[in-house]
Amino acid sequence: MNLFVMLGYIVAINWFCLTVVWLVSVKIKDASIIDIYWGIGFIVMAWACLLINLVHNPTSVSISQWLINFMVTIWGFRLSLHLAIRNLGKGEDYRYVAMRKRSVLDFRIFSYFRIFMFQGLLQIIVITPILAMHYYPQELGFGFFNYLGLALWGIGFAYEIIADVQLVNFRSNPINQNAVLNSGLWSYSRHPNYFGDALQWWAFFIFSLQTGHYWGIIGPILMMFIFLRLTIKLLEFPQTKKRPDYEEYVNTTNVFFPGPKKNQ
Repeated sequence: MNLFVMLGYIVAINWFCLTVVWLVSVKIKDASIIDIYWGIGFIVMAWACLLINLVHNPTSVSISQWLINFMVTIWGFRLSLHLAIRNLGKGEDYRYVAMRKRSVLDFRIFSYFRIFMFQGLLQIIVITPILAMHYYPQELGFGFFNYLGLALWGIGFAYEIIADVQLVNFRSNPINQNAVLNSGLWSYSRHPNYFGDALQWWAFFIFSLQTGHYWGIIGPILMMFIFLRLTIKLLEFPQTKKRPDYEEYVNTTNVFFPGPKKNQ
Protein backbone atom coordinates (compact mmCIF):
# COMPACT_ATOMS: atom_id res chain seq x y z
CA MET A 1 0.00 0.00 0.00
CA ASN A 2 1.17 3.49 -0.81
CA LEU A 3 2.37 5.44 2.23
CA PHE A 4 0.10 8.38 1.43
CA VAL A 5 -2.92 6.09 1.20
CA MET A 6 -2.21 4.71 4.68
CA LEU A 7 -1.62 8.24 5.93
CA GLY A 8 -4.89 9.34 4.35
CA TYR A 9 -6.78 6.62 6.21
CA ILE A 10 -5.45 7.59 9.61
CA VAL A 11 -5.92 11.31 8.92
CA ALA A 12 -9.58 10.65 8.07
CA ILE A 13 -10.11 8.46 11.14
CA ASN A 14 -8.45 10.96 13.47
CA TRP A 15 -10.39 13.85 11.90
CA PHE A 16 -13.67 12.01 12.53
CA CYS A 17 -12.77 11.30 16.16
CA LEU A 18 -11.62 14.87 16.75
CA THR A 19 -14.85 16.22 15.28
CA VAL A 20 -16.88 14.03 17.63
CA VAL A 21 -14.83 15.23 20.61
CA TRP A 22 -15.28 18.83 19.42
CA LEU A 23 -19.06 18.38 19.26
CA VAL A 24 -19.00 17.11 22.84
CA SER A 25 -16.89 20.11 23.89
CA VAL A 26 -19.42 22.47 22.30
CA LYS A 27 -22.24 20.71 24.13
CA ILE A 28 -20.57 20.90 27.55
CA LYS A 29 -18.81 24.24 26.87
CA ASP A 30 -15.41 22.85 27.82
CA ALA A 31 -12.58 22.63 25.28
CA SER A 32 -10.35 20.97 27.88
CA ILE A 33 -11.51 17.51 26.85
CA ILE A 34 -9.15 17.75 23.87
CA ASP A 35 -6.31 17.10 26.34
CA ILE A 36 -7.88 13.77 27.29
CA TYR A 37 -8.13 12.78 23.64
CA TRP A 38 -4.40 13.37 23.03
CA GLY A 39 -3.35 9.90 24.19
CA ILE A 40 -6.48 8.19 22.87
CA GLY A 41 -5.90 9.59 19.39
CA PHE A 42 -2.56 7.83 19.08
CA ILE A 43 -4.12 4.56 20.18
CA VAL A 44 -6.84 4.88 17.54
CA MET A 45 -4.36 5.68 14.77
CA ALA A 46 -1.88 2.95 15.74
CA TRP A 47 -4.54 0.23 15.66
CA ALA A 48 -5.97 1.67 12.44
CA CYS A 49 -2.53 1.20 10.83
CA LEU A 50 -2.36 -2.40 12.03
CA LEU A 51 -5.89 -3.11 10.84
CA ILE A 52 -5.04 -1.74 7.40
CA ASN A 53 -2.08 -4.12 7.25
CA LEU A 54 -4.20 -7.06 8.38
CA VAL A 55 -6.75 -6.34 5.65
CA HIS A 56 -4.31 -5.75 2.79
CA ASN A 57 -1.40 -8.05 3.62
CA PRO A 58 -1.94 -10.07 6.82
CA THR A 59 1.14 -12.26 6.28
CA SER A 60 3.48 -9.26 6.56
CA VAL A 61 2.34 -8.29 10.07
CA SER A 62 5.06 -9.05 12.62
CA ILE A 63 5.31 -9.33 16.39
CA SER A 64 7.16 -6.00 16.52
CA GLN A 65 4.15 -4.24 14.99
CA TRP A 66 1.82 -5.79 17.55
CA LEU A 67 4.23 -4.91 20.35
CA ILE A 68 4.65 -1.24 19.44
CA ASN A 69 0.86 -0.94 19.32
CA PHE A 70 0.58 -2.36 22.84
CA MET A 71 3.29 0.07 24.00
CA VAL A 72 1.42 3.01 22.45
CA THR A 73 -1.85 1.77 23.96
CA ILE A 74 -0.41 1.48 27.47
CA TRP A 75 1.19 4.93 27.19
CA GLY A 76 -1.91 6.60 25.72
CA PHE A 77 -4.47 4.95 28.00
CA ARG A 78 -2.55 5.79 31.16
CA LEU A 79 -2.04 9.41 30.07
CA SER A 80 -5.68 9.94 29.07
CA LEU A 81 -6.94 8.27 32.24
CA HIS A 82 -4.64 10.41 34.37
CA LEU A 83 -5.84 13.60 32.67
CA ALA A 84 -9.49 12.54 32.89
CA ILE A 85 -9.24 11.90 36.63
CA ARG A 86 -7.42 15.19 37.13
CA ASN A 87 -9.51 17.44 34.88
CA LEU A 88 -13.09 16.19 34.55
CA GLY A 89 -15.54 18.13 36.68
CA LYS A 90 -12.98 20.85 37.45
CA GLY A 91 -14.13 23.33 34.80
CA GLU A 92 -12.40 24.48 31.66
CA ASP A 93 -8.61 24.79 31.79
CA TYR A 94 -7.36 28.37 32.15
CA ARG A 95 -5.58 28.17 28.76
CA TYR A 96 -8.84 27.59 26.93
CA VAL A 97 -10.69 30.10 29.10
CA ALA A 98 -8.16 32.72 27.99
CA MET A 99 -8.58 31.69 24.34
CA ARG A 100 -12.36 31.91 24.71
CA LYS A 101 -12.09 35.46 26.05
CA ARG A 102 -9.66 36.60 23.35
CA SER A 103 -11.46 35.02 20.42
CA VAL A 104 -13.06 37.54 18.06
CA LEU A 105 -14.81 34.71 16.19
CA ASP A 106 -17.51 32.39 17.41
CA PHE A 107 -15.48 30.26 19.82
CA ARG A 108 -17.11 27.08 18.54
CA ILE A 109 -15.62 27.68 15.10
CA PHE A 110 -12.37 29.05 16.48
CA SER A 111 -11.86 26.06 18.78
CA TYR A 112 -12.56 23.57 15.97
CA PHE A 113 -9.70 24.84 13.84
CA ARG A 114 -7.29 26.44 16.33
CA ILE A 115 -7.52 23.81 19.06
CA PHE A 116 -8.94 20.54 17.74
CA MET A 117 -7.68 20.46 14.15
CA PHE A 118 -4.32 21.92 15.13
CA GLN A 119 -3.86 19.21 17.74
CA GLY A 120 -4.88 16.65 15.14
CA LEU A 121 -2.14 17.96 12.83
CA LEU A 122 0.41 17.59 15.61
CA GLN A 123 -0.76 14.03 16.27
CA ILE A 124 -0.32 13.08 12.61
CA ILE A 125 3.28 14.35 12.65
CA VAL A 126 4.19 12.90 16.05
CA ILE A 127 2.94 9.42 15.12
CA THR A 128 5.55 9.03 12.34
CA PRO A 129 7.64 6.33 14.12
CA ILE A 130 4.54 4.16 14.54
CA LEU A 131 3.55 4.84 10.94
CA ALA A 132 7.03 3.76 9.81
CA MET A 133 6.69 0.50 11.74
CA HIS A 134 3.43 -0.33 9.98
CA TYR A 135 4.39 0.80 6.50
CA TYR A 136 7.62 -1.12 5.94
CA PRO A 137 7.77 -4.94 5.77
CA GLN A 138 9.27 -6.42 8.91
CA GLU A 139 11.75 -8.73 7.20
CA LEU A 140 14.41 -8.09 9.84
CA GLY A 141 12.31 -9.68 12.56
CA PHE A 142 12.76 -8.77 16.22
CA GLY A 143 16.26 -7.39 16.68
CA PHE A 144 18.61 -5.13 18.60
CA PHE A 145 16.71 -1.87 18.05
CA ASN A 146 13.47 -3.50 19.19
CA TYR A 147 15.06 -4.63 22.46
CA LEU A 148 16.70 -1.23 22.98
CA GLY A 149 13.47 0.61 22.24
CA LEU A 150 11.48 -1.63 24.56
CA ALA A 151 13.96 -1.09 27.41
CA LEU A 152 13.97 2.71 26.96
CA TRP A 153 10.18 2.74 26.77
CA GLY A 154 9.97 0.87 30.09
CA ILE A 155 12.30 3.38 31.75
CA GLY A 156 10.35 6.35 30.38
CA PHE A 157 7.00 4.85 31.34
CA ALA A 158 8.13 4.19 34.92
CA TYR A 159 9.69 7.66 35.16
CA GLU A 160 6.50 9.37 34.03
CA ILE A 161 4.30 7.37 36.40
CA ILE A 162 6.55 8.03 39.40
CA ALA A 163 6.62 11.76 38.63
CA ASP A 164 2.84 11.94 38.24
CA VAL A 165 2.22 9.96 41.45
CA GLN A 166 4.60 12.20 43.40
CA LEU A 167 2.79 15.31 42.11
CA VAL A 168 -0.68 13.90 42.84
CA ASN A 169 0.33 12.93 46.39
CA PHE A 170 1.87 16.36 46.95
CA ARG A 171 -1.19 18.23 45.73
CA SER A 172 -3.58 16.04 47.71
CA ASN A 173 -2.23 17.51 50.94
CA PRO A 174 -4.04 20.85 51.62
CA ILE A 175 -0.95 22.25 53.33
CA ASN A 176 0.81 22.24 49.95
CA GLN A 177 -1.79 24.38 48.17
CA ASN A 178 0.65 27.16 47.26
CA ALA A 179 3.87 25.24 47.84
CA VAL A 180 6.35 23.96 45.25
CA LEU A 181 7.15 20.27 44.91
CA ASN A 182 10.94 20.14 45.23
CA SER A 183 11.61 16.55 46.21
CA GLY A 184 11.82 13.17 44.50
CA LEU A 185 12.15 13.37 40.73
CA TRP A 186 10.94 16.97 40.89
CA SER A 187 14.19 18.00 42.59
CA TYR A 188 16.17 17.00 39.49
CA SER A 189 14.02 18.77 36.88
CA ARG A 190 10.90 20.91 36.86
CA HIS A 191 8.99 18.63 34.50
CA PRO A 192 10.06 15.01 35.07
CA ASN A 193 6.71 13.71 33.84
CA TYR A 194 7.31 15.31 30.44
CA PHE A 195 10.85 13.94 30.38
CA GLY A 196 9.48 10.43 30.93
CA ASP A 197 6.91 10.99 28.20
CA ALA A 198 9.60 12.17 25.76
CA LEU A 199 11.75 9.12 26.55
CA GLN A 200 8.87 6.91 25.43
CA TRP A 201 8.61 8.68 22.08
CA TRP A 202 12.34 8.37 21.52
CA ALA A 203 11.86 4.69 22.36
CA PHE A 204 9.19 4.38 19.65
CA PHE A 205 11.63 5.89 17.16
CA ILE A 206 14.46 3.56 18.19
CA PHE A 207 12.02 0.65 17.95
CA SER A 208 11.22 1.70 14.37
CA LEU A 209 14.91 1.71 13.37
CA GLN A 210 14.63 -2.05 12.90
CA THR A 211 12.88 -1.23 9.61
CA GLY A 212 16.06 0.42 8.33
CA HIS A 213 14.33 3.77 7.84
CA TYR A 214 14.86 6.91 9.89
CA TRP A 215 12.15 9.45 9.10
CA GLY A 216 10.26 8.44 12.25
CA ILE A 217 12.64 10.75 14.12
CA ILE A 218 10.27 13.59 13.18
CA GLY A 219 7.85 12.39 15.88
CA PRO A 220 10.05 12.65 18.99
CA ILE A 221 11.67 15.86 17.73
CA LEU A 222 8.26 17.51 17.43
CA MET A 223 7.23 16.14 20.82
CA MET A 224 10.34 17.70 22.37
CA PHE A 225 9.53 21.00 20.65
CA ILE A 226 5.95 20.89 22.00
CA PHE A 227 7.21 20.34 25.54
CA LEU A 228 10.10 22.81 25.51
CA ARG A 229 8.63 25.64 23.46
CA LEU A 230 4.89 25.42 24.09
CA THR A 231 3.60 23.33 27.00
CA ILE A 232 6.22 24.19 29.62
CA LYS A 233 6.07 27.92 28.90
CA LEU A 234 2.28 27.95 29.18
CA LEU A 235 2.39 26.03 32.46
CA GLU A 236 5.17 28.00 34.12
CA PHE A 237 3.97 31.49 33.24
CA PRO A 238 1.32 31.75 36.01
CA GLN A 239 3.24 29.77 38.63
CA THR A 240 5.36 32.62 40.01
CA LYS A 241 2.19 34.56 40.86
CA LYS A 242 0.51 31.60 42.55
CA ARG A 243 3.55 30.15 44.35
CA PRO A 244 6.04 32.52 46.03
CA ASP A 245 8.86 29.94 46.04
CA TYR A 246 8.56 29.06 42.36
CA GLU A 247 11.07 31.66 41.16
CA GLU A 248 13.76 30.16 43.38
CA TYR A 249 12.78 26.70 42.12
CA VAL A 250 13.23 27.91 38.53
CA ASN A 251 16.64 29.39 39.31
CA THR A 252 17.99 26.23 40.95
CA THR A 253 16.33 23.37 39.05
CA ASN A 254 16.80 22.18 35.47
CA VAL A 255 13.84 22.73 33.17
CA PHE A 256 13.56 19.34 31.47
CA PHE A 257 16.61 17.09 31.62
CA PRO A 258 17.32 15.67 35.11
CA GLY A 259 20.47 16.90 36.81
CA PRO A 260 21.91 18.28 40.04
CA LYS A 261 20.78 21.58 41.48
CA LYS A 262 22.19 24.73 39.89
CA ASN A 263 24.02 27.42 41.84
CA GLN A 264 22.05 30.64 42.10
